[in-house]
Amino acid sequence: MDNFQKKFLEEASDLINQLEQALLTLEQDTENPELVDSIFRIMHSLKGGGGMFGFDNITAYTHKLENMYDLVRQKKLKVSREMLDITFDSADHVRSMLNDDGSKTAEIKNNEVILNNRIDNILSGASSGDFKDLKTNDEVTGNSDVVTYYVRVKPYEHIQRNGTNPFLLIDELVGLGKSKVNIFYSNIPDFENFVFDDTYIYWEIIIATDKNEDAIKDVFIFVEDDCEVEIRKIADRDIFTLEGIDPLLVCRHDFPFDLDKIKSLADAITALEKAKNESVAKPSAGEEHIKKFAKESSISGIRVASEKIDMLMNLVSELITTQAGLNLYADKNKDAELTRIAESLENISRQLRDTAFSITLIPIDYLVVRFRRLVRDLSREVGKDITFEARGAETELDKTLIEGISEPLMHILRNSIDHGIESAEERIKAGKNPQGKIILQAYYSGSQIVIAVTDDGAGMNPAKIRKKAIEKGLIPADAQISDKEAIDLIFMPGFSTSETVTNISGRGVGMDVVKRKVSDIRGMVSVASELGEGTTITIKLPLTLSIIDGMLVRIEDVDYIIPLSVIDTIFAVEHTKIENSFQNIINIEGVQYPFYYLRNEFGIGGEPPSKEEIIMVKYEDKKIGIVVDNITGEYQAVLKSLGKLYRNQDIFSGASILGDGTVALVLDTHKVINKFTKYNEL
Repeated sequence: MDNFQKKFLEEASDLINQLEQALLTLEQDTENPELVDSIFRIMHSLKGGGGMFGFDNITAYTHKLENMYDLVRQKKLKVSREMLDITFDSADHVRSMLNDDGSKTAEIKNNEVILNNRIDNILSGASSGDFKDLKTNDEVTGNSDVVTYYVRVKPYEHIQRNGTNPFLLIDELVGLGKSKVNIFYSNIPDFENFVFDDTYIYWEIIIATDKNEDAIKDVFIFVEDDCEVEIRKIADRDIFTLEGIDPLLVCRHDFPFDLDKIKSLADAITALEKAKNESVAKPSAGEEHIKKFAKESSISGIRVASEKIDMLMNLVSELITTQAGLNLYADKNKDAELTRIAESLENISRQLRDTAFSITLIPIDYLVVRFRRLVRDLSREVGKDITFEARGAETELDKTLIEGISEPLMHILRNSIDHGIESAEERIKAGKNPQGKIILQAYYSGSQIVIAVTDDGAGMNPAKIRKKAIEKGLIPADAQISDKEAIDLIFMPGFSTSETVTNISGRGVGMDVVKRKVSDIRGMVSVASELGEGTTITIKLPLTLSIIDGMLVRIEDVDYIIPLSVIDTIFAVEHTKIENSFQNIINIEGVQYPFYYLRNEFGIGGEPPSKEEIIMVKYEDKKIGIVVDNITGEYQAVLKSLGKLYRNQDIFSGASILGDGTVALVLDTHKVINKFTKYNEL
């Protein structure tokens, strides 16, 4: 049963994320019935799954929330700020119950008492008659919203081995309305072939309910792979009230209901009533849209534990390393058949690598819900009206990058809310909209992924930053630095311009943490700000942290790898032309290019070859040359951590083991250029 509980925990976590997303949208459109219905279904799924897998506390609590939103669906209750606040707090509460290891049980129970009281206050308001003036469409037209369905449930034999009791499913289904249940025993084998843990019977149910088809589907949401479920609408009314229906609803084991006769009777009586009154009950356009929306939003896929994905990537990495060794062996032995096999394996491993890598990609939208909630809660805490907008949320990142970038982005957003965006009064005085705005934008740029967070706040004051840095002893009093260099001081450890420490920021650790965390995943962070206009903090990340296509190069007797994604062109040049260049500028085919001579920059001795290779790499909107002795060829590089020895050498993004067992360092050309540009300017 532990495996199934674990599966429920994963699915429940996804449901809570969906709940928060729906709540954030509902807060902007409180009259939207689709959103209310979506929230209700999420509550119902949490309740049903909790009961099925032993989380009775979650079942009891979400049942109360479900009741609250059911009243909204019936137009007996209006969505209010208090209701939304309770539901947000309830999402946190359910998440705490899911993650409780026993250490916070008392705290959770106390919190539940408080939340239940808040829910009871809202429910009592509805029952006291405060909302009697809110009539449903059915009450206005006199129509009934009860629909009759035929449901056939045939569990697979193994269903009980998975910890599911099918009788409880039927019990929950018939609880949705009036019903007749027919049981089929014909599949039960003789005693010799009978397995006590297997399920052989199945059911068909006629049910009249005011719930929609999605509510029936939700009963079976956690056993979709363990049984056959057929749902058919018989009539847009309660057929149990029809004259002459009783003989057609007699339950006879192993004899199915005669649906044709039942439907014909219902249609005939409906036609007679229609002749008397043309006002026939019809499903509303809203209901039809909800059903269409639910159908179109369904996603087909499988859930895989992240540990299995990590294992897959590790195995693919080992395969690529082994394949490189095979290529080297084939080249040395000059065996045509072996070479053919090695090339075929290389092609397969490359396709496998790309497929495995695509599995690890997660859209940034995965983080957006959390960020929307953060902005909502913190802006209210500091008394500011701030909206949050996400652009390019479909941009995909490696799973490891998603995990690594979450905390830095949280810090940036907290600083934007606390320091960046002014109060409504200050904004009005400055001629701005009293409502502040934060925009998170993500997009691909060459070999990198760019994530930019922009606020329309007060911007940064370079003079103030410079003064605070001097006071803290971070720079000497006579330091001559530009405005951009002054703004970059916010990334120094311990720096903060805040005069007070709050629960949100002001302790001087935020932006330092951002830079360190981003560097840990081979990224770079920069800031641009205009006083009075706002601030943009930009993070640039590599596409992946695991496997890259690279160019294997050599300087003296050391191998290096440069990612293919940054390489533009390659030229062969005479060493004398490089040696005689002025200020590291070389003319190639009539175009002048700046370059870095890695022999000198790395302090490598020895005699350089008479002809060297200059690799033009993309850097921002420029092309800059990297000079190496020679190029070995393209290489699939599996990146490995460098360990303590190279901890401070951030110009190397990792290392890769070559086919002969030697190690090649992987160059981060952006950081190489940044480092040696600053070094040469000193």
